[in-house]
Amino acid sequence: MLPLLRIVRPSRWLAAVRAAALLLLLLAAGPAWAQPAQIILLRHAEKPEDKDAVHLSARGEERARALVALLGRSSPFTSNAAVAALFATRVTKHDHSHRTGETLTPTSRELGLPIQLAVDSDNVSAMAASVRSRAEYRGRTVIICWTHHDLAQLAAALGIRPEPPAWKEKVFDRLWIIRYEAGRAVLLDRPQRLLKGDSKR
Repeated sequence: MLPLLRIVRPSRWLAAVRAAALLLLLLAAGPAWAQPAQIILLRHAEKPEDKDAVHLSARGEERARALVALLGRSSPFTSNAAVAALFATRVTKHDHSHRTGETLTPTSRELGLPIQLAVDSDNVSAMAASVRSRAEYRGRTVIICWTHHDLAQLAAALGIRPEPPAWKEKVFDRLWIIRYEAGRAVLLDRPQRLLKGDSKR
């Protein structure tokens, strides 16, 4: 005699499928639980005309000092989410520039936070994964100063869809602010308005 087949009612089967789908969704979204409230992206400050130069120009140094007003303790952008970390690109044998770190140095001193230099400029996936998965950044602000060539890709790796247009070669006076609202990354493009000649909007 054939064994009796166990009959699963459609309602129970559907409930089981939904529960399994929810579990998979939660597991996939796990790292997002730790994501910051916002991530501020900016390009390093101005550079000299000399293509072999690796440091900021005089105007770039001026901008780096002025950025404390936007990114420091009295920042209008971080009043609801204190800064948890500062990141800049790592200096390598292929990329000798110190400008991203120099741009954040005055802000680093103001906040008492070190500048983390663990990632190469073109390794945007590693940068994004690190920032979005660390529990100590949850609900706080992370500031990343990067090279303009890779900023659009970095924004995309941090969840911005579609990928924004490439950062323009001559632009040094913007902030890209990524905020996470209802599980969706939103990009705000804001002027710095720090130095004479900066964009007003």
